[in-house]
Amino acid sequence: MARLSALGVEKLQPPAQGRSEIHDDTPGLVLRVTANGVKSFSFKYQRKGRLRRLTLGQYPGLSLGEARKRAWELRAATQRGEDPVEEKKKEEREAQLNRFDTCVDEFIEKYAKPKNKTWHEMEQVLDRLVVPVWGERPVKDIHRRDVVDLLDDVARKTPYQSNLVRAHVSRLFNWLIEREVVEGNPVIGVAPRQKPIPRDRILTDQEIAALWRATQRMGGTFGSAIRFLLLTGMRRDEASYLRWDELDGDWAAMPGTRLKAGRDFRAPLSSSAKTIVDAQPKVCPFVFTTNAETGISGWTRAKENCDRFMSEELRGPVAEWRIHDLRRTVGSGLARLGYSIEVRKRVLGHVPRASDPTTATYTWHHFDKEAMEAVTKWAAFIGDLTSTLRVIQTA
Repeated sequence: MARLSALGVEKLQPPAQGRSEIHDDTPGLVLRVTANGVKSFSFKYQRKGRLRRLTLGQYPGLSLGEARKRAWELRAATQRGEDPVEEKKKEEREAQLNRFDTCVDEFIEKYAKPKNKTWHEMEQVLDRLVVPVWGERPVKDIHRRDVVDLLDDVARKTPYQSNLVRAHVSRLFNWLIEREVVEGNPVIGVAPRQKPIPRDRILTDQEIAALWRATQRMGGTFGSAIRFLLLTGMRRDEASYLRWDELDGDWAAMPGTRLKAGRDFRAPLSSSAKTIVDAQPKVCPFVFTTNAETGISGWTRAKENCDRFMSEELRGPVAEWRIHDLRRTVGSGLARLGYSIEVRKRVLGHVPRASDPTTATYTWHHFDKEAMEAVTKWAAFIGDLTSTLRVIQTA
């Protein structure tokens, strides 16, 4: 054992092969030199009769003086009964668990899936827009400035998406606070990048007719699913993941576990809607599927194709609309046909607000008969509309 010097470490020549080790007079400090010239410091110590080694770092990134200081600190730790190797492993495990991408995975599995019916949308937004930016960063190192920069970048391209990012990230950090992973939520104090604007878009009669014919031309699962949404007023994901075992005659009995309201719901199906369902091949548990394994996904491209066909039917560009606007179109159409708000809520599966005790607590009539009549007349209205406007357009 000899006392190393800074100059000696610098000029030390590598062995012809393998590696060599030189012990400093600092207890436990070892300089290892490999045949390819790599020099590194490590600390050796005994633990329960076993020799253990902890790598400190490579030279010259870690100087001899710094290595000696670290070795004395570790020696003191071992004399207190600590195990530096195990402590480092523990730190590495905690760092791995506290990485942003790891926290997102746990958040989706332990919180979003059990409690949020649209967890897959939350997962998609985080994976696509946030994880690529923060990825392996420890969540404790993410601050308000990071959130501001992230939202600004997202808002430049998709303002609406920036609001979703803000909401999902905030919920994630609240979840981490509860588990004592972090002490604060960096989203607090960061304003939404776009003020939410309530949508009031419904399809006109001409657009409804064009949509019906466009989806017939599209064919396939998406064409059928879009017509089904227009007939029933279901939410997109309710139809996307509708199962064969949920069909009960003229009704689709869906469990509250996958519905936004969290309550079981029996959706009335007109004969037109049932015809669409009956035409789907029974290749998996889901009525509408594109891969014979899961409910359909890939709505973005389907919507683009639908818009293209609608534009051809309208002989001009179609005004911006979303799939969810079909649900609003159904509600507005039922009002147009003279149905009360109670019947419209029953068709759409809206749950009475707790602030309305008369409806939420004392009204137990379920309006099943009225709802079935409403969707039947709505289907007939669409049929007449499509037939009439086809004659007008081609005349």
